[in-house]
Amino acid sequence: MFCSTQEAVKYGLQASGEERKMLLGLRTMFLRDFDLAMDREAFDQASIFATKAQFCREALEAKTIIVDHRELFKDFV
Repeated sequence: MFCSTQEAVKYGLQASGEERKMLLGLRTMFLRDFDLAMDREAFDQASIFATKAQFCREALEAKTIIVDHRELFKDFV
């Protein structure tokens, strides 16, 4: 999995359609795991799942946001 926003964005910019489907599935799983951890009051675990879901979202949105606003994200591309 990704260790930073920059990693997620770089992957997202190169991701194939199949890889994007995988990211969407992973994000859904991480959000479900986040909810379960919150229900158990396992806040440290919940924050890890939230971060992983966030990185997946950033990868999924990379093409839309970065390509449309390349001048704002020159450090990512």
